[in-house]
Amino acid sequence: MRAHVGDQLVVESPRADAHRRTGVVTGVGGSDGEPPYRVHWAGAEQGHDDLVYPGPDAHIEHPPGCTGANAEGADAMQTTKRWNVDVVVAEENEGDSARTWAEVGLVADDGTALRGHGMARKHPTDLDVPEIGEELAVSRALSDLSRQLRQVAAEDITDNTGTPWRPT
Repeated sequence: MRAHVGDQLVVESPRADAHRRTGVVTGVGGSDGEPPYRVHWAGAEQGHDDLVYPGPDAHIEHPPGCTGANAEGADAMQTTKRWNVDVVVAEENEGDSARTWAEVGLVADDGTALRGHGMARKHPTDLDVPEIGEELAVSRALSDLSRQLRQVAAEDITDNTGTPWRPT
């Protein structure tokens, strides 16, 4: 793994309940782009800096259009793809309670189409805050979509290697 100042360090756990951490490399301690890296974390850890020795769940993302010294070699090539997820949320009131449904859809550039579903219920004694039901329903739909996408990847790995995928 090699990084340069300005690259992004991304740490992604294969576990569905773990979140993705993204930070900007602000310093490189090793020679020729090798770790350790000084990283400024984005998102919930904003403003937090760490000295990081990346593990197997980490990778480096170079800025778009990165060439020359910032590329991983003279013949480095970058491919960027954008996948869009469509989110639909509906709520149905049932007296003092409510149900919120969410459906998320993904169509990859290879035509793979997946849909995730989630639902949340408001108990009659809960405060009426529709955003909470929406957030729960959408998060559950995204988790469902994540599970399906991981299954597609596992099947692709098995089809291409002949060896079943084992999560690490």
